[in-house]
Amino acid sequence: MCGICGYYSPGAEFNPATLEQATSTLTHRGPDGTNTWAHPCGIAGFGHTRLAIIDIAGGQQPMHSTDGRLTIVFNGEIYNYRELRHELESLGHVFHTHSDTEVLVTAYREWGSGCLIRLSGMFAFAVFDNIERKLFLARDRTGIKPLYYCVGPKGIVFGSELKALLAWPETPRRINARALLDFLMLTYPLPPSTCFQDCRELQPGCYLEFSGSAPRIYKYWTWSPQSHANGSDPLDSLERELQGAVREHLVSDVPVGAFLSGGIDSSLLVALIAATNGISKLQTFNVKFAEDAYDESEYARAVAAHVGTEHHQLDVHAGDLSLVETVLDQFDQPFADSSAIPTYLICREIRKHVKVVVSGDGGDEMFGGYPSFAHADAIRLLSYAPSPLLQGAEKVLSKIPIFPADSRRQSRRLLHAARQSAQKRLADLCSIYSAEDLGNVLHPDFAKCLAGYELIFVQENNGSPGGSELMDLTIESVLPGDYLRKVDVASSAHGLEVRVPMLSNRILSFAARLSLKHKYSWRANKILLRRLARKYLPAEVASKRKQGFGIPLDNWLGKSGRKAVSAVLLDPAARIQQLIRRDYTEELMGYFVTQRWDRSRLSRYSVYQRAYALWSLERWLLRWNPAMSSGMN
Repeated sequence: MCGICGYYSPGAEFNPATLEQATSTLTHRGPDGTNTWAHPCGIAGFGHTRLAIIDIAGGQQPMHSTDGRLTIVFNGEIYNYRELRHELESLGHVFHTHSDTEVLVTAYREWGSGCLIRLSGMFAFAVFDNIERKLFLARDRTGIKPLYYCVGPKGIVFGSELKALLAWPETPRRINARALLDFLMLTYPLPPSTCFQDCRELQPGCYLEFSGSAPRIYKYWTWSPQSHANGSDPLDSLERELQGAVREHLVSDVPVGAFLSGGIDSSLLVALIAATNGISKLQTFNVKFAEDAYDESEYARAVAAHVGTEHHQLDVHAGDLSLVETVLDQFDQPFADSSAIPTYLICREIRKHVKVVVSGDGGDEMFGGYPSFAHADAIRLLSYAPSPLLQGAEKVLSKIPIFPADSRRQSRRLLHAARQSAQKRLADLCSIYSAEDLGNVLHPDFAKCLAGYELIFVQENNGSPGGSELMDLTIESVLPGDYLRKVDVASSAHGLEVRVPMLSNRILSFAARLSLKHKYSWRANKILLRRLARKYLPAEVASKRKQGFGIPLDNWLGKSGRKAVSAVLLDPAARIQQLIRRDYTEELMGYFVTQRWDRSRLSRYSVYQRAYALWSLERWLLRWNPAMSSGMN
């Protein structure tokens, strides 16, 4: 975990002194050292804040290639750097450090952008070529490490976080209406857009080249599932690939710990670390909630005892309003996945013990862990029924109180989604609002931006989408936009590096070839992963149902906390009133504070996530004071 930033201005029009300020915004990402480099002609400059993991003594950045032609700043880890080093040495290259950074800049010197397909790791890096006067930016395959940039008349600035871009006075602060609509629907903005109209996010699996004109962006990797049945039982192959991924992700010159939520993914990784690598006292970490529906600590303790780890449990009881505001302020744009709160808390606790931790993120996406995949298949089947029949069934369900409210609401949601066009069905499963809902939520002036609006990933989908398409969408959009962003921001706030073996090259390749029948069915999820889990884990863990890593936000805040949130959002001076209808906010806050509403219409999760979304939006508006704009880039 490091922070990188920099600029390239062919006319030397940026003030190099600002580079120090931009770099200082990222010190939390790299508390072990800060350094900058400026080109002698003033045309380029790089900043770096370091969390020292590999070659602690010799890995300082920015780093120059041996011949002085290239300068690099790099955030991440290259797990196969030793193999690449041997290959490069055989080609005549000489190394002066033991760092993966020197291997990376040398690999770029030898292979150019072709080095990217050779890298096994997580990364975002920048290289300046002093001969070609070219800036090269690249990001890893699934977007584990973030990278943002802004191109203007003077040149380009980039950074690990948007705050590093906004440190430059040349970076405009204008609202991107389209990204804001994405946020309201999904709880996060979709890459490559950000909520700042002039700032972009380099998408996963992409690289950018800038020589002074418009940037050129290329995709070097894309998720490409193979739709064929596996000829033999893939269990042994899965075990072998996971063991290899675990070994790769333990490459470190400092101790490595592990998240242990109690779910299958993190539990299996912990067991494999212990079995494959023989770590006698691996340190594991878990959050315990007071509310049983959200708590998996019992399973985490069972795994820790079974494997024999040094287990740490963080008890989370009552909410702290200022803490939540601190979490919200870590994000440089609105972000309303409330699981960021417990993620922030456990990262803070872990950093007291280790600076590197392994996480199970990616397991649900790669191996069919979400119930919504089966729901999408059900919607596809229902979509073949006549629309009037589906509409009639919706009305019947809304009027028959003998079924539980939650069941009626969920069934009506599936029926409603089945009546939508193919392009909108997946949006109904992914969103906390529908595009139709937003018409009643947005201030009339801002609602004008809805004209022609659709979620970008929905527009790109063709045919009749089901579970397979939703899985692809989750890997390509939801994973980098929500889950990985959450983990990166929450961990970097404490100078903690999180590694994700489930997203290693070898697991991505294996999962792409794995037939859907080994991932999920109408009755089961993570079918193959559970089979392997039975070999390593207690039976009750291997067979437990999927449980998200969430927080009971409403109960956690308590009534006094919910009232305080309501007071913030209903204050006459609240900035969101320029974007959100006040009568809607009043209605939602009434539900949130009193905990009374029609549960056949809205779930508990929907109520507190919508409240959290408005809170997040208000904090962002107050902090950055962006100019109101109707731009739809």
